[in-house]
Amino acid sequence: MAARYLDRATIVNEGMKGLLVTLSLFVMAAVGACGGTPAPAAGTTILLHQSDAGKTFSVRGSDTVQIILDDNYPVPGSSLVWNVASSSTSVLQPGPVTRSPQVRSGPGRTDTYTAEFRAMTAGQAVLAAKGATTCEAMAKSSCPDQQFTVTVVVTR
Repeated sequence: MAARYLDRATIVNEGMKGLLVTLSLFVMAAVGACGGTPAPAAGTTILLHQSDAGKTFSVRGSDTVQIILDDNYPVPGSSLVWNVASSSTSVLQPGPVTRSPQVRSGPGRTDTYTAEFRAMTAGQAVLAAKGATTCEAMAKSSCPDQQFTVTVVVTR
C-alpha cells in the first residue's frame, strides 16, 4: 500500500509542477508587460458633413477626418459632384476617396462621396470642398458651382 501512495504523490507532484510552470510563465509575461512601452493609442474618426461648413475642429495626431457629402442628380442632365482637398497635406494627408456605386434610378437620385484625411503633424489645414455642377438645359450662371471650407487644427 505504501508504494501505491507514493505513485499517487508522484502523479500529483507532476501535475503541480505543470501548474507552477504555467503560472510562472504568466507572471513573467505580466511583469514584462508592465515595464514595456505602451501601445500607441488608436486614433478616432471625426465625421464631417456639409452642415459643418465654416466651422473649426480640433483633432489629435493619428485621428482620421472623414468628410461625407451627397452628390446630387436631381434631373437628367443636371448634377452636383463633390471633391475635397487639404490646404496642407503635411498636416492632413489625403487618404481613400470613395463614391457609392451609381444607381441609374432616375431623377432625384443621390450618391455618397466620402474623403478621408489622416492627421499627421501639429498644425492647421483647411479642407476645401468644391461641388461642380452641370446643367444642360440652363445657363451656368443659373446653376453655379458650390463650395465651402472646414478648418481642422491638429494637436499632438
